[in-house]
Amino acid sequence: MKKLLLSLSLVLILHSCVENEMISLEEGELPLGAWTIDARQENGFTLKATNTLPKNTYGYVFEKNGKLINRSNSGFCGTPPIVTADFDGKWKWQDEVLKLEMRFWGGTINEEWKILSSGPMTFTVELLKSEYKFD
Repeated sequence: MKKLLLSLSLVLILHSCVENEMISLEEGELPLGAWTIDARQENGFTLKATNTLPKNTYGYVFEKNGKLINRSNSGFCGTPPIVTADFDGKWKWQDEVLKLEMRFWGGTINEEWKILSSGPMTFTVELLKSEYKFD
């Protein structure tokens, strides 16, 4: 009986560690790579992994050194056809929040993201903060 309880306890402990690893954001894997916006929700969006950002597609490239590339509208006009441009930025983890500071055509954007769920090819973001500072 003791062995059964010990085994069950060990399984529960390991199971809880596995769940935390899925969205363990400090390990250095997520959010590294290129990501396009796959779907938008009321308070966030879902990003989809890609090898490179396709031309005129919104997205982000996260590099290991904290460098960020934000691909967004190249200018103020949002009338189709949309033309995008790459803007430099930086990112970092603070507690369990992903903090981004990036340029856009009119100045700087500061955002804070909470990762709600993640998988090998997608992750879903809750947008906690988004501030635009115009030059």
